Amino acid sequence: MKPLFLSLLLLLGVPALAQTLVEVTTVAATISSLDASVRFPSGSFRAGRGSEAIVARIPDASRFNLEVYAAKGLAARLQAGFVQQILTSFAASGYFVGNQQETQVAGEVRTRYDLTDGAGRAAILFVVRKGDELVFVFGKAK
Repeated sequence: MKPLFLSLLLLLGVPALAQTLVEVTTVAATISSLDASVRFPSGSFRAGRGSEAIVARIPDASRFNLEVYAAKGLAARLQAGFVQQILTSFAASGYFVGNQQETQVAGEVRTRYDLTDGAGRAAILFVVRKGDELVFVFGKAK
């Protein structure tokens, strides 16, 4: 009886292991749909439910067309290296960091990178890290 009860508890507890920041869709994201020259590191997935809550953390979100992605698996655990890969990809695509701001709110580390492309147009990379989770938002000015 105990093994059956423990198995039942384990099965009921599995949904609790879902990501808390966003749910990840099964589509791997290797290229940004806003700018095809930007390539994301392996382990990047399009974010599903919860994306609106991440976008709401950006005060001037309405200025940008935004895409939300999440890192999954090993990529999420290697957060600093993963973010560096993203920034390197942006630099290779002609986006350079003009300003960087980091804040901590309710156990989350939020980092905003204000970017500009070669033509001087504004873009944003917003990274939210919490525990082993990493979500990032890319957007170009409207």
